Amino acid sequence: MPQYELEGVGPAGFAGLARGRTPEEAVRQAGSFPAEATIEVQPAPDPQGWHEVRASGRPAGRLRLHQRMRFRRD
Repeated sequence: MPQYELEGVGPAGFAGLARGRTPEEAVRQAGSFPAEATIEVQPAPDPQGWHEVRASGRPAGRLRLHQRMRFRRD
């Protein structure tokens, strides 16, 4: 199951990692949205890979796919 990095999601502004079969599922679980809310993830990412998230048409944070292996320069 993919893991996503979330920032400022939901009414409480959740920031952290969440798992879900789809990005929408990860946002719904982490953001504690009501069942009737429609979650939309914009298909085009910004240069850092972040996708804009909207809940019922309103901005609701952003997410990106969490890469487990990152290159570090030490």
